[in-house]
Amino acid sequence: MRRLDIAAIALIAFVQISYAAEESKRAQDIHNPPAVYVVDPADDFGPWQGWGSSLSWWARAVGGTQNADYYADLIYTLNERDGLPSLGLNIVRYNVGGGGMMNQPQENKGPKLQWQMDIHGYWTDPKNNDPTSWSWSADENQRAMMQKARDRGADIFEMFSDSPMWWMNSSRSTAGSETGGDCLFAENYDRFAFYVAAVARHFADHWGIKFDSVEPSNEPSANWWKFPGRQEGCHFDVGTQQAIVERLRRALDQVKLNDVAVAAADENNMDAGLTTWNMYSQDTRAQIGCLNVHGYSNGTEPYRGPNRVELRRAVGKKRIFLSEYGDGDASGYTLAEEIIRDLNELRPSAWIYWQPVEPDVPQFGWGLINANYIDTHDRPSPQKTPFVRVNRKFFVLGQFTRYLRPGYHLIEVKDPRSIAAYDPISRRLVIVKVTGDAAEQIQFDLSKFSSVADTIRVIATTTTPDGSVPDWKQHSEALRLTSGAEQRFIQTSLYPKSVYTFVIQGVLR
Repeated sequence: MRRLDIAAIALIAFVQISYAAEESKRAQDIHNPPAVYVVDPADDFGPWQGWGSSLSWWARAVGGTQNADYYADLIYTLNERDGLPSLGLNIVRYNVGGGGMMNQPQENKGPKLQWQMDIHGYWTDPKNNDPTSWSWSADENQRAMMQKARDRGADIFEMFSDSPMWWMNSSRSTAGSETGGDCLFAENYDRFAFYVAAVARHFADHWGIKFDSVEPSNEPSANWWKFPGRQEGCHFDVGTQQAIVERLRRALDQVKLNDVAVAAADENNMDAGLTTWNMYSQDTRAQIGCLNVHGYSNGTEPYRGPNRVELRRAVGKKRIFLSEYGDGDASGYTLAEEIIRDLNELRPSAWIYWQPVEPDVPQFGWGLINANYIDTHDRPSPQKTPFVRVNRKFFVLGQFTRYLRPGYHLIEVKDPRSIAAYDPISRRLVIVKVTGDAAEQIQFDLSKFSSVADTIRVIATTTTPDGSVPDWKQHSEALRLTSGAEQRFIQTSLYPKSVYTFVIQGVLR
């Protein structure tokens, strides 16, 4: 991905297309009629809770540096910084670490464990069962970024654990067992649940963060959590998962966090999520307040299997979070397709990207933003995190996050490559369309709404510009709604592999 010109990104064209021009265009296309997609507000998927990201591991690298506020603004506000339209994420996933400080020689950190992936935990002395005297100065950078997110409007917080404290595990490490099997000692089940609940209680009492949910595992059924590894991870057999869920629910209740949900199981993909859910007992399912699942397959690639629908049906009315997703396509096209599939088929109430800021590695497109990580040894530093580039997928994700806001209701649109959402308070309708390999002509039929204003704002990002496709980082224009009994608006020339967001004001059901 070449370096993007920040000045060019700031240039947004706003072109008013006249009603007469639209009628002329429709007349020209009469022999090649556009596809018609009906938007139906009666088919309501439920309220949308928002968009988010985890703090692992970028927050440890960025949160203590002098320009951390710059990154926090880009990710957690709707403002512009240096011409970049910020994302407005409102959900934050905090990783409660299990690593020890460097002066604990009994911990097996291993030669592959990378510093930014070694998240320090709070219960460093196994003999000290009193949370009031734990090492609460640990993990300062990640906490700092979480508080910056909160101060900028983030309002949903989830805590998750990649691994129990190192001394609770058979390998004396947070990187998994030697075999890839169960790692947590059975005699430490209660201590692990107590640890997680005590951390949640401390955050609420001392740092002003009330977690909405707490999750005790990350991809627990995976067999790749083996020591020595490059990051935290811990395998839990299904029976162990159930034991931990039940103990965590009890521990949260004991510290008076009865309204904090237990989330599980955060499996790597939909197939594993469905298998694990079906193996849980009814008692375990009843204690889970939120079903979390990742959008991968085999660890790193986007998931394209059919089990989104099956998983949604299996959990019934229970809340679902697509709790982690990432891919290596810096253009954002893979990301856009994945969001459309997830929201149409899985129908989660939140969608969460893995980490928005990645280190600057050539041909590595996972990050929305690339920066040079700095090890501040988990303390505030006068150093700045060097900003390298913003990938095109930053703008692609913004096509969704900036306009489909918390409180909207996802509704049916009869197009598998589109999503629609309606806000009954602002009376705003948002439709996001992802085009395929060829240019398209479309109509969205809005006749099922009782009233629609006549002007539609259109925002677009191109993922693969070439000779026939403009090199849009972001482009904006206005369209006019067609008149008559059938309320439709027409966009006759959508470019291939692009993302279009349509924002319509003054919409009544």
